[in-house]
Amino acid sequence: MPSGLHVPLGPMAFIYNDKMIYSPEIKAQIARGRSRFIAMAITYFLGAFNDNFFKQAAMLLAVGAGLSGLQGKATMLFSLPFILFSAQAGWFADRFSKKNVVVGAKFLEFFAMLVGAYGFITLNWSCILAMVFIMAAQSTLFGPAINGSIPELYPKEFVTTANAVLKLVTTLAILAGIGLAGVALDQAWFATVIPFGRLLVAIFVLLVAAIGVVVSFGVVKRPPAGARERFPWLGPLHSLADLYRLRTDGLLLTVIAGDAFFYFISSVVVLVINVMGIIELGMSQTITSMLVVSLMVGVCAGSFLAARIAGGPGWHRIMGPAFLVMGFGLVSTWAAVSLGSVALQLPLLIMALMVAGCGGGLFLIPLASFIQLRPRADQKGKIIAVSNFTAFSAIFLSGICFEGLHAVLAPSVAMLVLGLTTCLGALCFCFAFKRYGRVDSPC
Repeated sequence: MPSGLHVPLGPMAFIYNDKMIYSPEIKAQIARGRSRFIAMAITYFLGAFNDNFFKQAAMLLAVGAGLSGLQGKATMLFSLPFILFSAQAGWFADRFSKKNVVVGAKFLEFFAMLVGAYGFITLNWSCILAMVFIMAAQSTLFGPAINGSIPELYPKEFVTTANAVLKLVTTLAILAGIGLAGVALDQAWFATVIPFGRLLVAIFVLLVAAIGVVVSFGVVKRPPAGARERFPWLGPLHSLADLYRLRTDGLLLTVIAGDAFFYFISSVVVLVINVMGIIELGMSQTITSMLVVSLMVGVCAGSFLAARIAGGPGWHRIMGPAFLVMGFGLVSTWAAVSLGSVALQLPLLIMALMVAGCGGGLFLIPLASFIQLRPRADQKGKIIAVSNFTAFSAIFLSGICFEGLHAVLAPSVAMLVLGLTTCLGALCFCFAFKRYGRVDSPC
């Protein structure tokens, strides 16, 4: 944007010299929202950390035990509650105080970690998979509550930035969880009958879950939105019906489709990275986790960039190019393994995955903001739940896709296929946003 250019976004905000300028009223509202959102953000951070720490440890354990295919089954199992219960989760978020929903979700997380810790200590894969399902049910309930609370606490001019900050915090939690999972499994501080690394993982997830329950009571209680719709007993059928009704809003439907496509690709990528690191490249569990961390560091960078450039006019125009960058990064991952020298393989892999993550973060943040802002106040939970239903239906398919790719392709070649698919998706979204993207801001 040329220097000195003034772009009004409304009576309360404008862009000047590429910077968002807020009125004193908006600044005060942002400060109040931030103070009220701290406990919610910490609760979200702890849950995201625990979830990813345990799942990554379980996946590394499975791959190391020659059970690579179990990753796909775990992914499908994790997505199932979002498909089955998203409609009910949206109803709870719209009908009751979001604090009550969050506290209930954190108690469910603690129960999930009890089951998972027992499974990890005894190497009972049924308990580990049961934990994955229960934790997913917790996330299903928690998601609409926290995402629906952002536009309740912040002015609409700040929602994209708030989402970027929350995404940054969440990604840091995911980074820490994934990165420390491999490190924890490789620890052997004491000689124990059960490998010490497994004991460490089990104890740590219970401790973090307990802290999460305590912090959740500090979430500010706000009046519910007051939705009066009937309880969606039919679950997925309600979600499908709500999704069908969105055909009248082509832009919103395109955004939800883009969100789902992103999660499909990224979910397969994480599963492929684990197999590529341990099986194809013979890396340790710690280094393999660092590859996933590189991807998430890129997502952090992309989220930060989105807060800078995707909150004002023309936000939709960066969607296609951002996803194209993600595709290029994934293709570069294949090139790093297949064409690069052994000495440069690891740094090239890290760089390629960071590029892919950066494109993904830049693509995702404006979509999340749009999904939160578009619906009426009493329907935000429902629309966010529809988005979750669609995204996790895509993640469920990603588990099936991973098993197919794992059976016929080397992991590095699978990354090439995923990268080319992402580039094709980027072109499709370029055309879609050109048709529907006639809105000058995410709201």
